[in-house]
Amino acid sequence: MDLHAPTNPIESNEALTTSRLEPMLIRLPPPLADQLRELARTTRIRQSDYLREAVADLLAKYRNVQGISAAR
Repeated sequence: MDLHAPTNPIESNEALTTSRLEPMLIRLPPPLADQLRELARTTRIRQSDYLREAVADLLAKYRNVQGISAAR
């Protein structure tokens, strides 16, 4: 098993993996926060990795909407 291999799809996307990540504050309803926390604990994948993946999926879904551009 390669310990340096990407643990999820978002890490393998070169456009989204940079040496610098921009901090953002998000607020979630407690039930969602609890579920995300439990998922991260169970799978040993960081919550922030799941959130980056979710944002990437959302932007891909709406990439044809005017004003939305691809990741730099």
